Amino acid sequence: MGQISIILLAGMLFLLNFEQPETDITLGIAQRLLWTFALTVAPAFLAYCVTVCASRVFPADVEDNLPKLHTLKRLIVIFECLSLVAYLGNLYLLNLPGLIEQYITVFPTQTLQYAVALVPLVIGLVSIRFAFYQVNRSGQVRYRELLSLQFKLLLFPVVPMFIYFFTHDVLLVLPYRMQYFLVTHEWILIGVVLLPALVFVYLFAPLFVQFLWKSEPLPAGPLKQKLERLTKQSGVKYREIVVWKTGSLSIANAAVAGTALWNRRIFLTDVLLYYFTEDEIETVVAHELGHIRYRHIPTYVLFSVIYMLSAGLFYRFVEEPLTPLLADVPMLLTLCWLVFFILYFVFIFRYLSRRFEHQADLYAVELTGKSAAFKEALLKLAVLNALPASIRRFFELFNTHPSIFRRINFIDKVIEGSASILRYKRYLLEAKILVALLPIFGVLVFWLV
Repeated sequence: MGQISIILLAGMLFLLNFEQPETDITLGIAQRLLWTFALTVAPAFLAYCVTVCASRVFPADVEDNLPKLHTLKRLIVIFECLSLVAYLGNLYLLNLPGLIEQYITVFPTQTLQYAVALVPLVIGLVSIRFAFYQVNRSGQVRYRELLSLQFKLLLFPVVPMFIYFFTHDVLLVLPYRMQYFLVTHEWILIGVVLLPALVFVYLFAPLFVQFLWKSEPLPAGPLKQKLERLTKQSGVKYREIVVWKTGSLSIANAAVAGTALWNRRIFLTDVLLYYFTEDEIETVVAHELGHIRYRHIPTYVLFSVIYMLSAGLFYRFVEEPLTPLLADVPMLLTLCWLVFFILYFVFIFRYLSRRFEHQADLYAVELTGKSAAFKEALLKLAVLNALPASIRRFFELFNTHPSIFRRINFIDKVIEGSASILRYKRYLLEAKILVALLPIFGVLVFWLV
């Protein structure tokens, strides 16, 4: 989920809160389409120019110049922000949703037509990421696979938005009183629509992973037997161990997906199996088992549910008082929602995620007793995936995982028996706070909103 673009989610938020603008710009259909195209491709073209210039400076062996490569990655974020600004121009200056509503009538419902207005942003983001690979390119990478993966990653968060829009259209066939109640209590509508979608996403996460890459069961052999003994020792139940086929992208990774026992799978990429020793693979799988052992996936579900409840409180105590003051500038209201979303899902969520990664690291070391193999596995992951081994504290705030060096230092503390790691052996305090907030927020929303 760390690959999901915050810029795309921000664009979705602006589209969800979009209102037809009152603009004096009078352009014909051909002119508006031309400007839409220009605003869509301009940030990607700038990113391409920068990456092409950088490719002439960087050495052919990217591993020899990782610091500059990571600096370039931060510049890509700037280009994605420019793409969002250009997208806002498409919305509020060119009234792209109105244009689509007027000329594209193939969709059976009106609001689904609005969802098509997200296409320019998706194209812009994919183009920018594609431009980056002009520097990070390899002769073996097939661009078709790269584009397919990026489109699939960006498609994932769009599905709840389509469900949201479709539900709005379904309201038109409901009795008037029910329509009025739901429309005037939009936070209830958001909860009713997104809660089942949220459960579906977490429950059927293995299907999404298999949608990203082709996969097949891990073949029988000594490695499979060793991993089966490991999972039996941990007491974790699962359906099968699966091998990701990452193709020419050569991604080294592992994951566990699925909250229900009948569909829970452990995923290992083919690159991981090729470059890592059996002991290293065992420690990586033990790390993933740690996420199950400490109930991290259900905690993420709980975290998302509390966001829905807190969104209702935000609407009641922030948006409603500000609406009369910002009625002439609805974009500012959307910016308030965006700030709230970023604070919750970027800073708070990713802080919690980094703590969970340390907890899973601790479990991996304790379960296998192979701390040296696990540290070597972490270093290999950094090299194979072109990850920075060390990250400054400020930039780490935006990451779901601690830096490799920080994780290795944590493992060293585990080996030394440091008292500072004892709290990671139990259900973390942050997770307990989430459990306590759920009924509190539920009561507040029921009585106040």
